[in-house]
Amino acid sequence: MALLNGSGLMNTALYGLQNTYAILAQNSKDGKISLTDITNPSTDVLQQLGYNTSFAQYLSSNFSALDKDGDGSISADDVSNLTTKLQQNGLSYQEIVQLCSAGGLGNSSLTSTVLNYFDRIDTDGNGRVTDAEIKAFSLKADEERLKTEYQSFKASDMTVFYGDENASDEEPSSLIDNLYPKEEDS
Repeated sequence: MALLNGSGLMNTALYGLQNTYAILAQNSKDGKISLTDITNPSTDVLQQLGYNTSFAQYLSSNFSALDKDGDGSISADDVSNLTTKLQQNGLSYQEIVQLCSAGGLGNSSLTSTVLNYFDRIDTDGNGRVTDAEIKAFSLKADEERLKTEYQSFKASDMTVFYGDENASDEEPSSLIDNLYPKEEDS
């Protein structure tokens, strides 16, 4: 298994949010966006977004939390604060589904693996996964796989040196292998 890199998920989410904000703000009057700008974009804005509205939906559903000053609009600083928070705290399962599976952005294999093993990856149990947790999970999966592989070799077994015509070509496995993704799964 290649090392899973959570920064790919994070970059997908952050880029999508920043890009969506930039497109919406560029088409607004004052460079800030209102809830109406997000929920009722023009056809031109939809085309610029590539008809992918998942990032806009995320901004819409989190609008009141983003609008810190309560003026009815969010600014570039509000979105910057959001992306900084996400980068530091990680992404929840739902945020990964909404922001990283959106419109073919990012690595779908990585996204699937992280979603499938989310509870195992979230070692601190806070409901969010960070790049560091994803990398640690990947290393643990590789370690367990190698332990299983090397435990199957016996120095006293002459087939190690000469081969065994009765041996199967299957990789050695143990029950713990089912806890981690296979190389082709990631």
